[in-house]
Amino acid sequence: MGKIEFEARGRSMRWYEWLSLLFLLGLAVGARADSVYKCTDTQGAITFQAQTCPAQDTQSSVTIAPAPAHAKPPEYALDKNLGPTREAPRERNTLATQRADERLQQISYECRVSDGEVFYRHTPCPHSLPADGGAHSGKARDRRSGQSLVISARKVPREEACMQMRRPGAIGRAGREHDEDVSTYERNLGRDPCR
Repeated sequence: MGKIEFEARGRSMRWYEWLSLLFLLGLAVGARADSVYKCTDTQGAITFQAQTCPAQDTQSSVTIAPAPAHAKPPEYALDKNLGPTREAPRERNTLATQRADERLQQISYECRVSDGEVFYRHTPCPHSLPADGGAHSGKARDRRSGQSLVISARKVPREEACMQMRRPGAIGRAGREHDEDVSTYERNLGRDPCR
């Protein structure tokens, strides 16, 4: 009879209309509380099932409460104090900031000590070095203790600093021991600024 009514209107229900109708009916039926049977057999094993238990098992009925309704998330005092005019935090890394950071990362420093030593750093040079004899280098110097040597810094491209630190003759350069060299561990982690 239902099919005749639909045909009288001009067409029968399509498969996806039947499927959506069944889905909606299933949702409506699933919203109510349901009960299941708890069966305990002679060995004490417990099973839960929708059908009645066999005659030799002890049977009891368990009511399953429906799922709780969707709850509104809690409001925190911090959210209330800021109110609806709260602005989203601005992004720190804008394109201009990223470009400036990249430019700073590509600069290294040539550090010249007042006694003629030269060394290279990827971070700014120190302002001075202690004048304590050849404590850091192999050659003896005529320096008085308690004094410091002044360092002047010059910005150089990262490639030039890396080339000067790693060139074959760099080991004989005075001041080589002050170069900012990266450990093997840092190189393996990919934190070598010369790569």
